[in-house]
Amino acid sequence: MIPLIFFIMRLMRYCMVLLLGARMSFSASGQELLRDSAKDSAAKRWLNKKVITSRVLDDMESPAHWTAFSTGAPEVVDARAAQEITEPGHSVAEISFSRERSRNGRQSLRLRMPTRLDVPGPKNGRGWGSGGVRRQFDGEDWRQFNRLSVWIYPDCPGWQVVALELRLYNDGVEKLPALFGQEGETTVVLRNHEWNRVLWEIGNVPRDKVTRLEISSLMSGNEPEAVDVLTYDFDHLELEQVNPDYVEGWGVWPGRISYSHTGYQSGSTKSAIANGLKAKEFRLIDQATAKVVLSKSIQTVRTHLGEFQLMDFSEVRQSGSYFLKAGDTVTRPFLIDPNVWGQTIMKAINFLYAERCGMAIPGVHGICHRDWTVVHGDQRIVINGGWHDAGDLTQGLGNTGEIVYGLFSLAERLHARGEDPELCQRLLEEARWGLDWILKTSFGDGFRNQGSVNSRWTDGILGDSDDITSTARNTPMGNFTASAAEAIAARVLKESDPRLAAYSLKMAEADWRFACAGMSATNEMSELWRGTFDSDNVEHEAASVGVLASVDLWLATGNQPRYAEKAVELASIILASQERKRPNWDIPLLGFFYTDPGKDRILHYCHRGREQAPILALTRLCDAFPDHPDWMKWYSAVALHSQYLGAVAKYTEPYGVMPASIYQADEYRSVPESRRESFRNQVTNGVPLGQGHYLRLFPVWMDYRGHFGTILPQAQALINAAHLRGDLQSAALAQHQAEWIIGRNPFSQSTMYGEGCDFSPLYAPFPGNIVGALPVGLQTRGDRDVPYWPVQSTWTYKEVWVHPVARWIWLMRDLAGPALVEGQADSPVEFIANSSGPGTVTVTRANPTKGLFRAMLPEGKYTVRCHGEEQARTFLPAGTYHLDLRPGQPLDFEISKLSSHDGEVRIRVSARGNGRHRFSIRTDNLTLSDAQKELILKRGSVGTLEWPGRITSLDSPWVAVVVADENPTVRKELVGAAWEP
Repeated sequence: MIPLIFFIMRLMRYCMVLLLGARMSFSASGQELLRDSAKDSAAKRWLNKKVITSRVLDDMESPAHWTAFSTGAPEVVDARAAQEITEPGHSVAEISFSRERSRNGRQSLRLRMPTRLDVPGPKNGRGWGSGGVRRQFDGEDWRQFNRLSVWIYPDCPGWQVVALELRLYNDGVEKLPALFGQEGETTVVLRNHEWNRVLWEIGNVPRDKVTRLEISSLMSGNEPEAVDVLTYDFDHLELEQVNPDYVEGWGVWPGRISYSHTGYQSGSTKSAIANGLKAKEFRLIDQATAKVVLSKSIQTVRTHLGEFQLMDFSEVRQSGSYFLKAGDTVTRPFLIDPNVWGQTIMKAINFLYAERCGMAIPGVHGICHRDWTVVHGDQRIVINGGWHDAGDLTQGLGNTGEIVYGLFSLAERLHARGEDPELCQRLLEEARWGLDWILKTSFGDGFRNQGSVNSRWTDGILGDSDDITSTARNTPMGNFTASAAEAIAARVLKESDPRLAAYSLKMAEADWRFACAGMSATNEMSELWRGTFDSDNVEHEAASVGVLASVDLWLATGNQPRYAEKAVELASIILASQERKRPNWDIPLLGFFYTDPGKDRILHYCHRGREQAPILALTRLCDAFPDHPDWMKWYSAVALHSQYLGAVAKYTEPYGVMPASIYQADEYRSVPESRRESFRNQVTNGVPLGQGHYLRLFPVWMDYRGHFGTILPQAQALINAAHLRGDLQSAALAQHQAEWIIGRNPFSQSTMYGEGCDFSPLYAPFPGNIVGALPVGLQTRGDRDVPYWPVQSTWTYKEVWVHPVARWIWLMRDLAGPALVEGQADSPVEFIANSSGPGTVTVTRANPTKGLFRAMLPEGKYTVRCHGEEQARTFLPAGTYHLDLRPGQPLDFEISKLSSHDGEVRIRVSARGNGRHRFSIRTDNLTLSDAQKELILKRGSVGTLEWPGRITSLDSPWVAVVVADENPTVRKELVGAAWEP
């Protein structure tokens, strides 16, 4: 009887999940994918390049030099070891010459190959290998040319996305294939059933002794609706010489201006960058009227990276479409608007929608992977759903959980502020799709599907040879990730879908308990590096996500103390892992994190960054528990980390893109032998800090290259710290990361597919090029520390990936949009923007019956004026502020410091207002005799008070926060150190 009850309960649970999935499928089934503007793409520009000279390599009229080949099943790439590709003695691919169609001449070369082999699919989830054609060359020198051109006709009925890989082999001074397998190859997505002209610029590729060219397709299975034999025709292979794209360097592409293609938020800093412009002035021109809005001198700035020309137009705040002109150099139009990032959010959601698994996406795939399962003992769950992870078909809890959390988080903000109902609805639809997957892939005992590799299409029939099976795991990180997503879902859906909200909360509490139990278990793992070369065994990763889950559960359950207590306990791991002492380096830096409280290894991320996690955890704690005794410890950790990020960002000015990490010169000794030389060289190519430490502007990496997965988490850390601290500089630095991705980079290319201009095709052999996709990111060449963005499209740096898209959406929760300022007043309120140019005045009149006002303001510093009283306020993007401006209530104060090298500090408060006001001070590493003081203020005069104190530890900074009238939201901050003047 008991087993029957369990069976019925499980059946009811899955019926509910299936119904939820059906409801979500219906709500999104009418959507069409957004289409890119081909005229704005790099691919269109490449087609229009003038060919200077050319040479035909093969007109496909002779079988000489052509052979077919196939390779064995690939391994999952582990950057810690060299990879080998096997090639069987017999090729399953076949070639012939066909006169059915040709582009030039009488015939074309035809490739026919199966989509799979008659053997079970590899257990690692990859496909059966690849097959293709090979053109032999006798060590030819192609350096006179820099582009390959070939015509390709795919004839693959039923296939919605068709892709081929091109690979060059070189036996000259620099060998190909290269050490890390990403030079000398490119992948192209083709239009089925028509001729495609494929162009590949190879100016960056070694080609002094070319021995062969391969064109191949993956044997990745096929959907039931698609053929199982692929046919491709090839014609007219030639070399060309063209003016090459600029692909490497910190300097801006000559003849271009580097700017944010989407645009700039109205109150943000706004600048564009160039090199080699002859003009002395630039103009900002209104696109609608063609009138010059601003004319200004071009500044010359010298930074660590070199000399640049800077065009600053921050004073322009009026919404509109503009372009920049400097001499003959002109940008494309861009927006200045408080909601400038809105269109990128919709495009990012479009990409997630296209990556949905288990649902028919027209133009991408049908209902897929109904035979993909996770097993736990004798139990099994079908795990299609959620989102495919990248350019392949992989699925995982880590990215899915973060996507769901970010979507719900942004939707919650929009709903609370009454903003953009359409966007809010799309966010909720997509979030519920991912939530369904998280809920249905749990076995209910702590074990769940945490991720599995997938690079093949299957027939949807359980029990045959193409099935993909993963094994359930039980880890604190996985269960905390699920719990956090489920907890925020419970809170956001409580009113609109109480049934789903209640179930999500039940699962969140259970997963939280499983995670806590796992945290108490002994961790015997000793790996230093993940397969991607991110730091492994990072103790505060699970603790940070645990804090997030605990705080969300504390909010969702009505403040149950066990969740608050666990959040505080886990926070101690984060605090103990941070460097707070000034190191004895030539350039001392502190505020960064180690992998654990032992502080033996500095934390490094090169692929899937999580630097936002500890800061997001600590800021959530500060917001949730403003009166907790540890509040100041949490606050100071956030302050020191954001100061660290601000300090290292100076090395990449004028871009302000975030550097990667601090490395030690001897870390190469912990790296596998085959990677040691490159690791050591990359470290020492960084910025020397002293005592064997180096700052890398890009990560030290091997196969997994591309840095959007590191700079977007850093941007999240910055913007969360900015909101906690009221810090516009950190907010601006967070904006710069988004601007870098959308075009304010040395190549002046937007990297979000379909956004801005000159966006290039991405590595997307399974989903195809989808509007809103972000690649893994800009990379470096070899061991250098310089941006590198070649034309070739290959993994991982140009591979589409849900991780940066998830980070983009989550970042926008705290970065995109104006500040909401509301409160009480009984007369008109003026907000006077403090800017270097003409000020912007916004007047909001309070409701005469309710005495309430509401204003949406661009971020910035303002003077707030009401019935003759003024106060200075700083408003951050996407922030919400409450002001009481009734007579006698406004209070304006500033704090300052006087310090000596022997550790004596005096903190002064200067205040304006009326009546009695209480000031309290909270400190970290600073001892004071009295934490609270009072001032009786008179209107029109300034009152002052002081606290004398002493620095507790002279080798660490101190942080002080002054709070007015016992209201933690009305506070000012100071940071100092004994070694500062």
